[in-house]
Amino acid sequence: MRARIAAAVAIALAVWVPSTARNVSAIYCFPGDPPAVYQACVAYNQGIGQQVNNQQQLMDLVTQYHTAEAQLNALGALMNSLSNQIASQKSLIAQTQASIDDLDRKIRLGEADLTLLKSHLSVRQQILNQRLRYVDSHGAINYVQLVLTASNFNDLMNRLIGAQQIAASDQRLVNDLHAQRFEVAQANADLGVQHDQVTALLQQQKATEADLEKNLAAQQAAFAYEKQLESQLTNQYVLIEQQRAAIDAQVAALALQYEAAAKAAGGGTGQFEWPIPTCGHSCISQGFGCNSYWFEQYEPSCPYPNRIHTGIDIAAPWGSPVVAADTGVIYMYPGSYGYGNYIVIIHGNGYSTLYGHLSSFAPGISSGQIIARGDLIALEGSTGNSTGPHLHFEIRVNNVWKDPCIWLGC
Repeated sequence: MRARIAAAVAIALAVWVPSTARNVSAIYCFPGDPPAVYQACVAYNQGIGQQVNNQQQLMDLVTQYHTAEAQLNALGALMNSLSNQIASQKSLIAQTQASIDDLDRKIRLGEADLTLLKSHLSVRQQILNQRLRYVDSHGAINYVQLVLTASNFNDLMNRLIGAQQIAASDQRLVNDLHAQRFEVAQANADLGVQHDQVTALLQQQKATEADLEKNLAAQQAAFAYEKQLESQLTNQYVLIEQQRAAIDAQVAALALQYEAAAKAAGGGTGQFEWPIPTCGHSCISQGFGCNSYWFEQYEPSCPYPNRIHTGIDIAAPWGSPVVAADTGVIYMYPGSYGYGNYIVIIHGNGYSTLYGHLSSFAPGISSGQIIARGDLIALEGSTGNSTGPHLHFEIRVNNVWKDPCIWLGC
């Protein structure tokens, strides 16, 4: 009981502290609680641990993450954590309430039993009082008188047996009173323990419900912020999709215009050189295929959120040389959205390559010029929608992106 009382005091103090100053935290699980409550409490603490203040964490997203997408990703993790916390808190509240209801039922039954015990005790006490008053008014049994006044031996034995039976009955009456008084005292003690358990469980319930309200408020704030970020990202995504459509149209037009010239110069053989000679396959930071990056190309065949990475990312040091993967006609596009500064090269036979996020173009090169395989065309950078220095490299066949590793062996 000392541990339970100490826990109750701690919970009461925690409830008293203003909610704005308290962090959601693990709670004390008392092994003496009903098993269902104790197990739910342990599960709650294992899932949550020493929780941080989720509202503060929500506010920190703005300063810790500098792009809307990074904030949205971090927000998603926070919202998952909040959902788990809320589910654990609701489970603990339900288990605690069920135990409170069960204890209330036991207390009511115990109080009914105690009333019956007290009634029996009162009856036995009245019988004893009557017996004592009789003895007081008539005196105790005089065994000498019984012997002297007996008419014969059989009469004497009957009197003695009767006297013994009266004495035995008196003793049983006293013993019954002692036993019933002890039973009443024990019943009172049991009810006191159950009342203490209900009080402690109600305090725990109050603390858990207070934390739940904070988490629900943080969840609502997170939902609202998610909508705001999604709106912002949607506007950016529209611009990037417009750029992608423009690129597709450019590649198609360039292919028609320069297909023959590129092929005549020796391009379109289907053999490609690694585009960053100073940083090999180990520098690939993201491969081709389905992923969850917000700004990637929409692809319905990919699982939610239906995005596909249309090339490979090579994370070489900033300013690393970028070379033409094959001979062809080059076109350079300075830009700030999507791929930032990017280059398209038409190689012939339906092949084309794209190089994105460039820091700068190689000097002395102009759009429409024939570029030989392995020639320096640009320096790697982080322009456009980029999270750090890297080259986004695509290989297209008839203007359809393919996995560059098919040709590069990565």
